[in-house]
Amino acid sequence: MKLVAAALLAFALPAQAQMYKCVDEHGRTRYSDQPALGCKEVDIRPSPPLSGEVKAREENFALQDAELKRRQLEREAAATKEREEREARESRCASLRREQTMLASGVRLSSLNAQGERVYMDDANRERRLGVLAQDLRSCP
Repeated sequence: MKLVAAALLAFALPAQAQMYKCVDEHGRTRYSDQPALGCKEVDIRPSPPLSGEVKAREENFALQDAELKRRQLEREAAATKEREEREARESRCASLRREQTMLASGVRLSSLNAQGERVYMDDANRERRLGVLAQDLRSCP
């Protein structure tokens, strides 16, 4: 089996594609890879670059692989940062909505001061805080 594969490889190496330019009696030109009557062998070469210089392409697969991995890491880091920012924004908006609901309910709200005494929120502070919350909630989705 290995001998057959080696023989096929040896026969395939010297093979080259040859092109023929054929012009018919009406002056139409066609190209073919099969010789025919009235066809001439042509040597087709690639067009030179605009700079006029043909340079062998240097492929550095290790560098390309490193660049690919760097771009992947950057995309992953950007996606993680965006997800964390979105989650923080959603959490903040949910907290603002809860506070707005609580203040809008009309229930008397109180807190403890430094001496441990209960202090109730008056209506003016409640309305002021509701205004601030409404302003902050405009940036929420």
